Amino acid sequence: MAAIWGELKRRNVVRVAVAYAIVSWLLLQLTDVLMPLLGLPEWVDRLVFLLLVIGFPLALIFAWAFELTPEGLKKEKDVDRSESNTPITGRKLDFAIIAVLAVALVFFASTHQWNSETGHAETADKSIAVLAFTDLSPEGNQEYFSDGISEELLNVLAKIPGLRVAARTSSFKFKGENRDIIDIGEQLDVALVLEGSVRKAGAQIRITAQLVDASNGFHLWSETYDRELKNIFAVQDEISAAIVNALKDHLGLQVEAAPRVIAAANTEAHEAYLRGRYLMVQGTRATIEGAVREFQKAITLDPEYALAHAELAMATLKRGGVFLNFDLTVTEAIARAAPHAERAMALDPTLAEAHAATGFLLWRQENLEGAQTHFRQAIKINPNYSIVYLWMGNLLNWQLGRYKEGFATYETMLRLDPLSIPTTTNYVMQLTEMNRLDEADRELEKLASIAPGSHAFARAYRASLGGKWANAVLGYLDALRIDPQKSLTRRFLTFQLAAIGLEKEAVAISEAPHPFLLSVLGKPEDAVTTAQARLAEAPNSLAARSDLGLALAGTGDYAGARPILEEMWQRSGGRVTRFGLFQTSNAQALIAIRRAAGEEAKVGELVAAIKDNVRRYRAAGIIRARQCCSVDYEAGFAAYLAGERESGLALIGKAAEDGFFIPPKEAYLQSLYDDPGFAPIRASQEARQARERKRFLDVVCTDNPYAAVWQPEDGTCEQFAAADGN
Repeated sequence: MAAIWGELKRRNVVRVAVAYAIVSWLLLQLTDVLMPLLGLPEWVDRLVFLLLVIGFPLALIFAWAFELTPEGLKKEKDVDRSESNTPITGRKLDFAIIAVLAVALVFFASTHQWNSETGHAETADKSIAVLAFTDLSPEGNQEYFSDGISEELLNVLAKIPGLRVAARTSSFKFKGENRDIIDIGEQLDVALVLEGSVRKAGAQIRITAQLVDASNGFHLWSETYDRELKNIFAVQDEISAAIVNALKDHLGLQVEAAPRVIAAANTEAHEAYLRGRYLMVQGTRATIEGAVREFQKAITLDPEYALAHAELAMATLKRGGVFLNFDLTVTEAIARAAPHAERAMALDPTLAEAHAATGFLLWRQENLEGAQTHFRQAIKINPNYSIVYLWMGNLLNWQLGRYKEGFATYETMLRLDPLSIPTTTNYVMQLTEMNRLDEADRELEKLASIAPGSHAFARAYRASLGGKWANAVLGYLDALRIDPQKSLTRRFLTFQLAAIGLEKEAVAISEAPHPFLLSVLGKPEDAVTTAQARLAEAPNSLAARSDLGLALAGTGDYAGARPILEEMWQRSGGRVTRFGLFQTSNAQALIAIRRAAGEEAKVGELVAAIKDNVRRYRAAGIIRARQCCSVDYEAGFAAYLAGERESGLALIGKAAEDGFFIPPKEAYLQSLYDDPGFAPIRASQEARQARERKRFLDVVCTDNPYAAVWQPEDGTCEQFAAADGN
C-alpha cells in the first residue's frame, strides 16, 4: 500500500486530484453565479456537475498513464526513470494549486460579502419559520387548535429583537404537504424551521416540537410535552423558552427571556379565540362572519380578553369592505368595531394587535395620519407583524402619495411573507408601473402557482400595456372565472368595459356603479345622483363627499362643487395623491372652477401640487400608473395649464398612446377638449376604443369562453357586427 501511495505521489496523481477538486469547486461556484445573470436553465448547473464528476477519474487515469516531458507528452512506461521530469512538473502543479486556491478564497470572500450586503442567496441569518403543527388528535378535528398553538409560538418568536420570523401566511402554505425542510427553508429564505404536532384528547394534551437547521435538515433540538389542557399557556411559555435557548446557542441571539404568550382567563375563551383566528385567515365572507361569532363568544367568556377584542374589531372592519360583497356598510362596520378597538387599547396598550386594530379603524375613518401612527407602533412592538406592513404599504402608496416608501414597505413585507398573495399582487402591479417587466414576470410566475385568480388579475394589467384594452378585459374575465366572488376584479372589469365602449356591460357587471364610471359613460346627472345616495348612506365619509364634488364639477355645477372641493383641498394638506382625498381629477376640476371665477392667481398652487405628485411618482421609479392615473398625462396637463401648450399636448398624447383613457365628457376639461391640438388625440382614442372593442367581441361573440360567469348583453354582438359591416 505504501509503495502504491508513493508511486501515486511520484506520478503527480495526488497533485492532479487536489488541483482538479479546487478547479471543479471554483467552476461550480462560477456557474451558480452566472446562471441567473445569463438566464440559463437549471439543467446547465447539473450538466456542469455531471461533466466534472465524469472527468475526475479520467484526469487521474491520464496523470497515471502519461508524463509531460521537454519533448512533449509521452506514455509513462516509455520514459526512462532517470530522465523523468515529474519532480519539475510536481513543483509547477504545487504553484498552480496555490494560485487556484488563492483565486477560490478570493471568490468565496467576495461572494460572501456580496450576499451579506444584498441579502441575495443568503439564508444563514437570524431567521426562522414556524410551520403549522400537525393535528394528531383521535378525531382529527382539532386543526384549529394545532394551528393556534403554532401561530401563538410564531407570534412569541416574532417579538424577539433581531430575529426575522416568516409570516403565518407563508409558513402555513406547506400544511398537509410532505415537503423537504431544506426546500421549505429555501422558499421562505430562513435559516431554521420549527415543526411539530399536537394531540389533544379530553383534558390531556401532548405537544411535540423540533427545531431543524434548514440548510441541511439536521435536528438541533426536540422535546415532547405531556400536560393537562388547563395549563396550556404555561406549556406554550415552556416551549417558547426552550426554543429561545436553542436559538441563543445556534444564532447567537442576545435575549434575556422569551416573550410570554398572551393568556385568557379561561380555556374556553382561548379555544373560541383560536377557532376565530382559524376562520379569519381563510378570508372568505362566510369564514370571516364565523370568526366574528367566535371572537364574540371569547369576549362573553372573558370580557377582559384584549386580544379577542382587537381581533373582533379587525374582523368586523373587514365585514364592511367592498372586496368580499359584505352586506355591512363601512359606516356600520366602523360603528360596531370601534368599541372593541377602544377596549383592546384600554386593556393592554402594549399589545401589537390593539394598535393594529386601532390603526385599521382610523384608516377606515379616513384619519390617515392617526392610522399610520398606530401601524408604526404595532410594528415597533412586533417587528414581524406582516399584515400591518401590507396595510402600511397600501396607505402610503394609495392615499398618502408616498410611493417610494410604499414600495419599500411591500419589499419588507415580502421578505417576511414571501408567499403573501395580496402583497405579491401589489408588488407585481407596481413593478409593471415601474417598467421593471422582467421582475414583474418572475413574480407573476410565483403567483401562478399559489393563486391562479390573482395571477390572472395581475397578468391582465401587464397584458394591457400600450393600450391593449381588450387584453385587460379578457384577463379580468379570466380572473372572474377563477374567483367569481372577488369584487375588486369586477371593479377593474367595469372600467375596462367602459373604456372599450360597452356601456350596458359595464353597468351590468358593476354591483354598484361608481359615480366616476357613470361620468365616463357620459351620464353626468346619474353620476351626481349616485354620489348623493352614497353620501347619504355614509354622511361622515370624506371619500363619498369628494366623489360628489367631482361629479358636480363634471356636470358644470361649479357652485355646488366648489365648497366640497375646496374642503378636500384643505384636508389633503395641499397634496395630490393617487387614491387619496384629493386626486388629479379633483385638482383639474378645482382649477376650472377657480378660473371660471376669474381667480387665476389661485391656480398656481394646484398646478404645483400636480407637478409634485409627478415628482413623487418619478422618484419612486413609476413611469405609468394603473387604472386611475398616468404620469405622462398628469405631467402634460400641468405643463398645459402652465402655458406650455405644445409640450403639454405631446405628453397627453403619449399617455393616450400608452393606454391611459382620457374621460371624454367632463365639463371641467372643456378647455382641453376645445383645443384644436387635442382633436387628433381624441380621434386616436376613439379609434383605439373601436379597435379594442372589436378584438374583444370577436372572442366573446363566437364561442364565449366565459359564459359560466359573464356574457354580452342582448343585442350587443348584433349591434357592433352591423356597425362593422359584418
